[in-house]
Amino acid sequence: MNNTATAVTIPAIGQPWPEQGGVYIGARLIDGQIHHVVIPGGTEYDIKASHDNAAERIAAKGEINGFSDWRHGSQEDAMLAYINAPNLFHREGLESIQITSTPYGSNYAWAVDFENGTVDTYTRTNEFRVRPFRSIIASSL
Repeated sequence: MNNTATAVTIPAIGQPWPEQGGVYIGARLIDGQIHHVVIPGGTEYDIKASHDNAAERIAAKGEINGFSDWRHGSQEDAMLAYINAPNLFHREGLESIQITSTPYGSNYAWAVDFENGTVDTYTRTNEFRVRPFRSIIASSL
């Protein structure tokens, strides 16, 4: 009986990870566990949505790159993407703003501006760009 585990190679930050459906943008803590975070690729995967309808619009896309567990990224996800893979996002004007799933009070949500890295709040019903994210618990690999 062979009990050897298969080693999983995690790519360098900003590199394709086809086995996980996109580009690896780094690791972060989510609910006390380390997660590897992936985006499906570049700007062709952005959708126009508001904080309030982004999750349902991502779900309506169905399968992306072989996976259906994409989600609306949090402020932390978007900041990780800005730090590690800004070249995969629009970088000027209103198109550079990514609204996140992180609320601010009852009427606003956090957004990350990929033009200059600022984080600000916008009305939850305003539509901006949204990139789907997925994460894989590190201990499951």
